[in-house]
Amino acid sequence: MGLDHPLAQAALQEVVDLHAFFETWLCGTVENTHAVFSRLENALGEEFTMVSPSGARLQRPDVIGWLRGAYGTKGKQDPFHIAVVEPELLLLRPPLIILRYIEEQAAGSIVTRRRSTAVFEALAEEGVRWLALHETWISPGS
Repeated sequence: MGLDHPLAQAALQEVVDLHAFFETWLCGTVENTHAVFSRLENALGEEFTMVSPSGARLQRPDVIGWLRGAYGTKGKQDPFHIAVVEPELLLLRPPLIILRYIEEQAAGSIVTRRRSTAVFEALAEEGVRWLALHETWISPGS
């Protein structure tokens, strides 16, 4: 079983789509409305937790609050882009899916990378929900 499994594909598509949302939200190229922002709120399970690259432990309300306030904070000076690369399926044991991937953020010529491990729950009505995320800084060349 690999990334070709439908549940793995759903989780990977969610990672790509949510990071595309982050890019547009952070650049302010999407409307700053509750309807638009609900895309994030609907994606995160009520029990969602995150460990940031700096090691901070965050709960769902922390993540939502930070992102709500970060609207339009990127891309003013230099173009800003987020890419998801090197996805790996670590576990597929329905309803749980664990993916690892690298998130690259580029602001002009400055590139940062983080290795991310995400835990998802498969939903009965199609799709997945984020349960946990752990990010670790890695060097741009690794």
